[in-house]
Amino acid sequence: MIAAGLPLVASFVVSLVLAPWFGERVFGIYLLAMTVATFALIPAKFGIQVATSRLLSEHEDDAGNWLRSGLVLRMAFTLPTSAALFALAPFLASRLGGPDSNAAFAMAAAVVVSTSVFEFATEALVGLRAFRAQLLIRMVALALRLAAVFAVRYGGFPVEIFLVAHSVAFLAPGLVALAVLLFRHRGHTSMAGMRRTLQVATPLAFASASYMIYAHTDRLMIGWMHGPAPVAQFGIARNVIDAALFPIVALTWSLRPALVRAFQAGGTAAMRPVLQEGTRLSILYTLLAVGLLAPVGDLIIPGIYSTDFTAAGLYFVGLLPVLALRALPTVVFPALLALDAQGRYSRLMTVTAIVNLVLNFALIPRFGAWGAIAATGVAMVGLAAGGIGQLRAIGCRGFIRGALSECLPAAAVATVGAIGLVLLRSQQVSWVFLLLAALGYGAVAALLLLRLQPPRLGYSANPDPPQTP
Repeated sequence: MIAAGLPLVASFVVSLVLAPWFGERVFGIYLLAMTVATFALIPAKFGIQVATSRLLSEHEDDAGNWLRSGLVLRMAFTLPTSAALFALAPFLASRLGGPDSNAAFAMAAAVVVSTSVFEFATEALVGLRAFRAQLLIRMVALALRLAAVFAVRYGGFPVEIFLVAHSVAFLAPGLVALAVLLFRHRGHTSMAGMRRTLQVATPLAFASASYMIYAHTDRLMIGWMHGPAPVAQFGIARNVIDAALFPIVALTWSLRPALVRAFQAGGTAAMRPVLQEGTRLSILYTLLAVGLLAPVGDLIIPGIYSTDFTAAGLYFVGLLPVLALRALPTVVFPALLALDAQGRYSRLMTVTAIVNLVLNFALIPRFGAWGAIAATGVAMVGLAAGGIGQLRAIGCRGFIRGALSECLPAAAVATVGAIGLVLLRSQQVSWVFLLLAALGYGAVAALLLLRLQPPRLGYSANPDPPQTP
């Protein structure tokens, strides 16, 4: 659960340290290079790590064969993709960052290889239920990445060196983990194993591609049409929003085993209390986060990063509704996985990605980052409605109404906090004081609300009968 949120925290720290150092243009080039690498990872990964993880969990006695078959297949996708990206670096630099950014886009190819190896290793550990080892590997990678951040910042190194260091930070622990796994689980590669892995991976690959298109097309289009500087402003706002999503991501991962156990014990009726509680906790968090950050976000972001990133503060406030919209569909992905309905999730994400892509093409050329924010908001509304509709279609009903009825105290507490922050802001206090006030009030409010109604994600043997929302 903690491991799932580490990349969000790392991205926030990277932007916090390097954005003021590089400046908006160079940091925008870095974000564009990473975005290009992220798109290249769609064919490079092709869902093989998740498929291998699932097959390892199903065939623990034959883990060595499945591990090797998945790894060979993974490299067959990753290495050609990385080589193609390296060859395209001059073209990408000329269209996105300028001639001086050629090296940065070339280093994106190294990011593809290192990320592919690292994620394959960590997912293999999940499949083998080596959760502590997975957390250790992720913590090592995080430590190496943060060391690279501060070395570049205080050593005065250029962005290309950071991309190299970033690649090493993921590749080194990934290779060590793979070496240990291959040594402990002996076996051989088989065509049957690779065919089965590819069969499981294909629908997951399309779902992953849809998510990548939905989550990252906006940065690429802003850079293509408006240059790297607006990408830096928008990217910082997105990084802070993503860091704020850490509790929701952690909640999503914790819901997966609870929903699986509930479904196995009592079908979709037994899942309803878990779905309702997961939705309640998600809404509670987003009410507090949005209510307390909206009045002061435009001051806090430039205060933390520097006044050069004032636009990022405005974009951050504009993105807060997106954070709120993430609350309702939090349970969709783990619920559909628990029901073995990956195909439904894949189709849902595909439709969301298409809507987002069309809106990006329509809005970004004229409105820039604000167009991207609007497109993301509309897509999130569709994702929330579609996801809840998918769960209703397979018998998971009534949990939304139940969760909303339990969140009225949180809404009242968030409203009081927001009014208090508006009054504080009117007194011309510093952004530091506003930030501390928002964090302090939010922490105390969350503790009190959770004390009044503690989380209850465990399966109940006597679930409430299903109701219609």
